[in-house]
Amino acid sequence: MKKTALIYALWEKNLAILQHYLQGKTRVVLVPNFLATDALKKLVQASGSQLHILPTDGSARCPDAANALQIYFQGGTASIGMADDAVSQQLLAGIAEDVAKDLPVLQGWLGALDALSDEYGIEVTVLNEDVMRDSKMLALWSKAKGIPVLHVAHGTGLNRDYGGDAVASDHVAVPSQRSAEYFQDMGMPPEQIHVVGNPHWDVLAGMVANRALNRTKLAEIYQLSPTAQWIVWGSTWNAYLSALDNRDFTEQAVQACVAMAALKKAGVTNTMLIFKDRLVDVLKGVTFEQMRDRFMAIAAENDVADQVRYVVDDARHWAACGDVVVSYNSNFAIEAVLSDTPSINLVTDFTAVASGGFGVDDGVLVLEFRDIPATLERLCRDALFRAKVVAAAASRKTYYNAGSDGQSARRTAELIGRCARKIENAAPDYVWQQYLDVEAADVTAAYHTVGRPDLVAMYTNNPAVALDIGCAAGSTGALIKQRFPASQVWGIETNRAAADVARQKLDRVLVGKFEDFDLEQEGIAKGSLDAVLLADVLEHIYNPWDVMVKLRPYMSGTGQLVLSIPNVRNLMMMDELSKGNWTYASQGLLDITHIRFFTFKEVLKFCRETGYRVINTRNALDLRLESFWHQNEKSATTTINTDRLTFKDVTRDELLELCTVQFYVLIEKDPLQG
Repeated sequence: MKKTALIYALWEKNLAILQHYLQGKTRVVLVPNFLATDALKKLVQASGSQLHILPTDGSARCPDAANALQIYFQGGTASIGMADDAVSQQLLAGIAEDVAKDLPVLQGWLGALDALSDEYGIEVTVLNEDVMRDSKMLALWSKAKGIPVLHVAHGTGLNRDYGGDAVASDHVAVPSQRSAEYFQDMGMPPEQIHVVGNPHWDVLAGMVANRALNRTKLAEIYQLSPTAQWIVWGSTWNAYLSALDNRDFTEQAVQACVAMAALKKAGVTNTMLIFKDRLVDVLKGVTFEQMRDRFMAIAAENDVADQVRYVVDDARHWAACGDVVVSYNSNFAIEAVLSDTPSINLVTDFTAVASGGFGVDDGVLVLEFRDIPATLERLCRDALFRAKVVAAAASRKTYYNAGSDGQSARRTAELIGRCARKIENAAPDYVWQQYLDVEAADVTAAYHTVGRPDLVAMYTNNPAVALDIGCAAGSTGALIKQRFPASQVWGIETNRAAADVARQKLDRVLVGKFEDFDLEQEGIAKGSLDAVLLADVLEHIYNPWDVMVKLRPYMSGTGQLVLSIPNVRNLMMMDELSKGNWTYASQGLLDITHIRFFTFKEVLKFCRETGYRVINTRNALDLRLESFWHQNEKSATTTINTDRLTFKDVTRDELLELCTVQFYVLIEKDPLQG
């Protein structure tokens, strides 16, 4: 049976779609390497699915393609239909250079995709756009293979199609009816266009509700005055898809700084300019620091360097927390409208030719640059005018985004399921079909192949006899033998295939459940165990309390037990629960074979009630929350806001527990309990 896979080429801002789609099912997620971010890797791992990174960087080059191409151009085949003048020949040379560079990479990538289509049953391809090289190639290859292609439109369709090609996808998911009309104008049948809302905007309502708190955090991060009026200026580019592409960093930076200088001259001084840029010039080898320094030099020339900040992150936060947003025919303007922030669309030569993105009643002020300073001044000083602009925009919210209920990501995930084809002879879709009542699971899974040195390091004694309950393939037990060479290590394992592997590493392995064995009859005397390891085992047992009680007589006077127990008070898990999700997976916090759940307080109670005392504890951080923990670990108390939940006055210890995926606990027999 083939494993079912999907090609996933959505940008990181849409990770919630994948999270919803993988709930309750396992997939091989095929991801182009330029989209394989740490956040995506953590999400796939936490879901129990498998990640396969597609090589799109030239590592799968096909050198023969370059040779064939050189003959093609040298033979003059490509010049058919072109004029013989110098400009045409220069254009032809440029095309030849680009194709010679790209074709071998794409040819190699196509070969890699062909091999993967033989290995996996690919049910669907999901992407954010189908006009740039890599995504377009994915779409065309998928259609040639009969794989349905769903284009999750990243934008609203502000202009007519300046890419020049028809839509390459089979289906498109769009934010609103306005977007649907854009794709209909491009010739796409209405039945292939699905209005689901914009998943990227699901969080905007929560951001607006927590505006004061978010402003405080942004002010701290970027050293801004929280009481100043923040003018957010968003740069733009058009992906070099048109000769009209007006990405001119200097022009846009100058416009922003000149507008600020005009405000300063007019006496509007309590303002800050946040120039929200895109790292476009990185494609040309320019670093963030170089771009920032270029912008600050322009700001200094206009005497506003003390009132500006150059940023590239947190776009939605700036739309929700800014006082005015200025942008160039961008969805940034729509994010401002949805956030009740006055929005200005700055007209450029490109937008004039490619058709204006906003009409007079669309809730966005459409202005030429000469009118920008005066309008900014009025928005900053005239509260009545500002209120009218916000009210006009509020009436157009559903025009831009039909999904204002925070459920767009879920609807898009459901749409993926409807678009996906059924894979014949596929492995079971759902985790309950694959992982319940299975005695010989795949021992190549992570639980069976990776030892746990962090757990072995917990022991502070020098064990002569150790028992690894739930030893899997014996990798952690082998680490015990490695750290304590004189020790004898036994294992108990229910999975027969894993136990067969473990026998090659440990002194003896019993196949079955701990509850099924009389340890004395098997050869373990009472009082002889110096070390017991229960690594992610207790949560799988119906009566883990009884297991701990039965172990006590077998522990020696200096015996120690190390427990590893998942944390049900994990912030990500509680956030999902607040949305109605308690979705089992093949591994992780909601491994489908878990039947007991613990918080840290309940772990301590569990040990105390079964006759043990705690010597030491450690917290294993959830990789998805690691950066959040480090951002807040020095705070005495913290307020946490998720999509649905607010945690007030969270202490440092509580924050650590919320960011924990597993508790490691070192215990010994409590002598006061006999």
